[in-house]
Amino acid sequence: MKLCSRQQDDIDCVLYTHHRDLPAEWDALLPPGHALTSDQLALTEASSLPDISFLYGIVTHKGLAIAAAGFQLLRVRPGHINPGMVKRWQTRAWTLFTRAACPQLLVAGHLFRHDTRFFYYAPDITTYLAYQCFYTATQRALQNSSAGAVLVKDMPVELVDHFQNHAPQFLLLRNDISMEMTLPAEWELMQDYEKALKHKYAQRLRKIRKLWQDLTVKELSEADVAAQKDDLYRLYSQVVQHQQVRLGVLSPQFIVRLKQFYKERLKIWAVYDGQEMIAFFSGWVKEEAFDMFYIGFDYARNSELQLYFNILFFSVEQAILLRKPKLILGRTALDAKARLGCEPQYLRTFLYIRNPLIRRFVVRKQQGVSLKEGDWEEKHPFKG
Repeated sequence: MKLCSRQQDDIDCVLYTHHRDLPAEWDALLPPGHALTSDQLALTEASSLPDISFLYGIVTHKGLAIAAAGFQLLRVRPGHINPGMVKRWQTRAWTLFTRAACPQLLVAGHLFRHDTRFFYYAPDITTYLAYQCFYTATQRALQNSSAGAVLVKDMPVELVDHFQNHAPQFLLLRNDISMEMTLPAEWELMQDYEKALKHKYAQRLRKIRKLWQDLTVKELSEADVAAQKDDLYRLYSQVVQHQQVRLGVLSPQFIVRLKQFYKERLKIWAVYDGQEMIAFFSGWVKEEAFDMFYIGFDYARNSELQLYFNILFFSVEQAILLRKPKLILGRTALDAKARLGCEPQYLRTFLYIRNPLIRRFVVRKQQGVSLKEGDWEEKHPFKG
């Protein structure tokens, strides 16, 4: 469905709610393979993500299409926090609030992917005009959706200064970190990584990996992923259930459809104890990096088999075997990833909250966040 537009300073933004309604100029604007092309938007829509709807904004300047932005609208539910990991009164207050207010969060980007950019602008325009396009599209989507807040994920670095200078109501979240590892070109095997570790870290690596010696690790084909989607979702759900806050959850079809579309660009492995799948992990194979994606594992077997740490070590091994210069392990479990040898890359996530009281509270909380995250910063596993 096409929604009304907003025009300001020769900038006009038109919103759509479904990929089928997008005009021909949408795909004509985008480079081939971009995450915003209509075929990739169709992929996400067909995944039936719970509590998610979509908005797409095409921005014109003096009648010429110069930018496109993708948004997801999350209907916030009581189940998006884990009652076992917060105080009882907090659970009750959250449940009352979500049921009474039916709050919605607008996400500028893709809530479940960090490997793609969901804003595009023509390369021949200035970064200030690009900022104006992105800001106009975001404001229009916020007004149309009646969302209480907007989360701008992984903003293009060239637009950060413009947002901070011209839109100070958008708060840059501190300590939003991706853990990444640079791999020396001379590493060819996992043994090269092991030799680079200090003695106690190398010893720990050998001890943990030994626990997997009786397990079977298999890369799943497209047909395997479809046939075993219930097992994959069961293991993913166990990870979700151990998170304090979960901004949305995947559907059982999400990983299946991604594998069908991206083929060998998305690798998925399963870990079996006999015939039983007890873990899985996935990663994007990019030219410049191996980028870890969703995982799942049986928490009852984790302590016995160190499933999570073995998944991390397996990711290191795959990055080496695939001859990638970088391994990206993402935002969670900073301490565990620092022990592997990862270092922080600070991301650019902005938040705007409409309610001024809540906004001031969040600003104060953010100002109190230390730039030093914790003990993980003291982990230095490599020699020298």
